Amino acid sequence: MWSSIFHSVFHGMREHDAMVFLAAAGGIALFTGMFGGWVGAYFGSRRAVKKSFRDRIEIPSIVTEVRYDELARSIDAIALEVERISEAQRFAAKLLVERTNPTVTAAAMNAPTVTTALPVRDPAITTPH
Repeated sequence: MWSSIFHSVFHGMREHDAMVFLAAAGGIALFTGMFGGWVGAYFGSRRAVKKSFRDRIEIPSIVTEVRYDELARSIDAIALEVERISEAQRFAAKLLVERTNPTVTAAAMNAPTVTTALPVRDPAITTPH
């Protein structure tokens, strides 16, 4: 069977014609292979680049989220400490106002003396809490 097909295709062809046919078939195969390789390399490289960018973007976003959480906790801690400091300053100012001798300050300012004394805080209590 194959010999009859071969004989009918190549019947009457000389050796030179067979070589031209084989060279043309090889050229077509070479072109098809090169084109297929180029298409495969093009799409494969696009996929690899997309995957690498996706991996690059996802990992730092998780790290950034963790850093933002740490930053938020730090800011909350700083705000709490500032609130405590301001409360301590208010308390210290209040203690200074309550413990001053009103007659001395009035005499120093050439003002009439105050006869009613301000309530004096118990010395055992030192914090507002």
